[in-house]
Amino acid sequence: MSLLKLPYEMVSYVLDELDLDHVWQLSLTCRHLRSLVTESNIAKRLLESKAPAATETQNAHVTKNYAHELRRLMKRRQSISSVTPYLAAVVGFGEDWIYRDGVLCYIRHDQLRILNLHGSAVDEIVVNIRLLLDEAIPESRKIRNYRFRPLNVSNNIVSCLYYYKEPCTSGCDCGSVYAGSLVVFSAQDRKVLTARRLLQDFEPKRVAVRNNDKVLFLIHRSRYQEGRSICWNAYNILANAWHLSTRLRLFGFHFQPFEIGITHCFEILDGHIYSLSNHSDLEEEEGDWVSPYHCLRFPLAFNVVAKLGPDRLLRRNHLDGPMDHRWTFMRMFKDEATGEIKVVESRREWIKRSSSATRTYYTTTIKWPSESASHFVSDSNEDGSDGSNTSGNNFGGTSISPGYLGNSGNEPDHGNAEVHPEDGISGPGESESNHQRGDRPPRILPPRDPQTVHPGDDSSKGPIFLRNKCPILSYHPSCQTFLDLVDLSPSNSDKRRMRIRGGTRHRRRPEEIEDWSRSAKEKGSLSVAEKHFEEVYKMYKHEEPVSWPPDHDPKSPNPALAQLYEILSPPNYAGEITGDWDERSFVYAAGASCGSKEKALVFISFDPSISLAGTLPYPGPMMFGRPQSVDTTGPTTTVSDNSTAHQSHGDGVRRGRQLGRARQTPRGRQTVKKRQTGRNAPTEATQVHSTKADAAWCTIEPAQYQTIKKGFHFCV
Repeated sequence: MSLLKLPYEMVSYVLDELDLDHVWQLSLTCRHLRSLVTESNIAKRLLESKAPAATETQNAHVTKNYAHELRRLMKRRQSISSVTPYLAAVVGFGEDWIYRDGVLCYIRHDQLRILNLHGSAVDEIVVNIRLLLDEAIPESRKIRNYRFRPLNVSNNIVSCLYYYKEPCTSGCDCGSVYAGSLVVFSAQDRKVLTARRLLQDFEPKRVAVRNNDKVLFLIHRSRYQEGRSICWNAYNILANAWHLSTRLRLFGFHFQPFEIGITHCFEILDGHIYSLSNHSDLEEEEGDWVSPYHCLRFPLAFNVVAKLGPDRLLRRNHLDGPMDHRWTFMRMFKDEATGEIKVVESRREWIKRSSSATRTYYTTTIKWPSESASHFVSDSNEDGSDGSNTSGNNFGGTSISPGYLGNSGNEPDHGNAEVHPEDGISGPGESESNHQRGDRPPRILPPRDPQTVHPGDDSSKGPIFLRNKCPILSYHPSCQTFLDLVDLSPSNSDKRRMRIRGGTRHRRRPEEIEDWSRSAKEKGSLSVAEKHFEEVYKMYKHEEPVSWPPDHDPKSPNPALAQLYEILSPPNYAGEITGDWDERSFVYAAGASCGSKEKALVFISFDPSISLAGTLPYPGPMMFGRPQSVDTTGPTTTVSDNSTAHQSHGDGVRRGRQLGRARQTPRGRQTVKKRQTGRNAPTEATQVHSTKADAAWCTIEPAQYQTIKKGFHFCV
């Protein structure tokens, strides 16, 4: 019987066995099946069963536009896996910047500018830094030589660090030390929330902040014991009160806030604050050569801290081969399909007895046991008393309400008791794990699910990129794709040539798996690591990496492509490249060539719902989607012919009509405007908007990108 003649209930059972990518491909086969992604009830069922934790699903619960959000999610994933963005634009020029939750904060000419890119904002919130400090820290008027930089933005709350140098009064030989404060304000209410004076021994590069709409967490590393003492502070946003400061005395790893995203993760997820590290001290390495992840978790009440045991999050066996740590990055995330909290880590390793290194992406689920199965970490609070939180008591022996101190604005933080080694902290070579080495049997790394291991870029297949030529390394588990921002310019060139390079993989069909099994090597001749990777290659077909935009063809000049390269590599900005990324976009900064501190900020979006006002349609031909051949036994695309991959999508799916065509008629202009204004914005957690009149230090101005006018979009 034809699928078109099946009852609605039977079709739903068929869809339950398909993933979203297959549903999307099925909807493209004929006009009758197009209803799979346009009918609201079907779309709701697919979103809630296949991607309950995705941002698009959360938006759909609010807007009730399930079909639109389903198509948006599918197009985002396909855009990433095909390495073909929807938008590229220069969005601003600034001296210092951060990008978090789709919001860009950058400093330009003594102003902090806040732009909601995920929300397609047409205006920026502009904060006069000097006037903000005059209100938040009145005594700062006396300080002329100071620094101010953004630390975090989330849920309309912006956290910034204000610091300066002052003479040291402790009698040491350091000459001068840093002094400063954390300034937190609401971009929505135009209100300074708090200004927290930091410890005199803090280091500006070792301060990190995370927050949601209720609680803000501040951590900074102390100079005591070479970083083994970390000061944690919690601020109750609703009660406008700071919790008693807490020093954790024993971590088992060195927390380095400036290495967040490389060796550490620090995130608020599902009502808890997580701190995770892949780094261990040399004296704490285990005799079995199996390294674990170290993970701490706080509830938002900040009343207890729990630490996973070293056997619960095993990371890798060092006997598998050496690593190149320069290519390592980590990211904690909430899985879109299951809602589980996971960590993805990229490691460049020499595996399978190979002389070439492979970048492999490992995904690990963070399964937290019950309180009886985990153990708690001792602490030292501001009163100098040591607390043993084995029973889940609050820090300082108080509950959340009385445990918060009334906020007095610039209240100093010098009341923290110092913790000394003789007070109970283990010295070098005397960690808890070392005492247990002789009693504990060797740990064995359990076999991984092939779905959680993705062998990526192999240095045996050219071209070879240096680490300093890859400012952004990313991995997207929802579509099994890695994306890198690479610079193809020669090392001595005064011009940049930025491109996105990525690769994806797809599950093999049953008959392909059988063919692979028959042609595989004898299992007895393989090592444990080789057997594991053979299983991965048997289950998945890995596509060759491709690059975007296409390469220049000297024989046929392409003015449109030349303009696109000028957007990705702005002229006169050939300095250092730094970048950040999330699940739907890239932002990177290109330093000026003339030695100026100003940087050009470039935004690349893979989300079809993000549109920047005034951005022109790409004037040249640009297709959507990697060509999918029905015959998987034929030749595959190689790196050498990836420049033509985007030009030969005769069977690919075009991205729809361009806005330029629609604007040619009055009715078309109205339709385009309606589409742009009616587009669903991300959830409240990623928005920065205004509901009150401007404060003296805060104004609203048109976004810089509307003046710069350097950007292209590739779809409606």
